[in-house]
Amino acid sequence: MDQQPRQKSSKHVCLTVRGPLGISDDPILDIITALADKDVLTMVRGLAKEEIRSPFTEGVFGMDEARTNAAIRRMKGAGLISSRRDGPDHVYFLNKGRYRELQNFVNGLLSE
Repeated sequence: MDQQPRQKSSKHVCLTVRGPLGISDDPILDIITALADKDVLTMVRGLAKEEIRSPFTEGVFGMDEARTNAAIRRMKGAGLISSRRDGPDHVYFLNKGRYRELQNFVNGLLSE
């Protein structure tokens, strides 16, 4: 019996498995804490211009693979990034709803 060879999945941070993200009861604190990281900010700036596709063997936005994966994990923890499956890979993009929460917070500070 011939079996099709299994396609090896890429090594990356999977965001399509929808489990609880562990976001605290203070989402603004989660967002600001994540954005205080230089690599996360680099990812946000890059993802604002283009989506990225796993695997990240060469890294992205001037960061190596390890820094890229670590930044994605921090962004995932704060809900700042989303992904969708595309074949064996994932495509990562900004979760704009979370940034709107931050925008509303800042706008509220400026209007007071």
